[in-house]
Amino acid sequence: MKNIGMALCTVIILASCGGDDKTKNDSATTDTIANASAPVEPAADPEVAKGLDLAAKSDCFTCHKLNETSIGPSYAAVAAKYKSQMPAIADTLVSKIIKGGSGNWGAAVMTAHPMLSKEDAKSIVTYVMSIQ
Repeated sequence: MKNIGMALCTVIILASCGGDDKTKNDSATTDTIANASAPVEPAADPEVAKGLDLAAKSDCFTCHKLNETSIGPSYAAVAAKYKSQMPAIADTLVSKIIKGGSGNWGAAVMTAHPMLSKEDAKSIVTYVMSIQ
């Protein structure tokens, strides 16, 4: 698990320092993160793949890791906490991604992502909830 976390950190750092060929860099970053942490084969579910891609291109992996707590809770912990409340809680999670907030996981503040559409935030929720 430690190696996966290190790989994700390395990928994020390299992606943020990328060159002028943004398309090539984004593709490599997404592929690396997908191979390192995807709970479901992305090709098996296009909505999960889209959510993973959006999370990889955003700053999500800065605060969240697959199976370990970082600045925010692990994606596995989020999925476990809300699994029994789906699909009723989905809109609340979408809103939390877009508007940010705090209090559900301690004192850490979830950064707002107002640039994400509701559809894109829903795809990220689908990805997170696919984690077992």
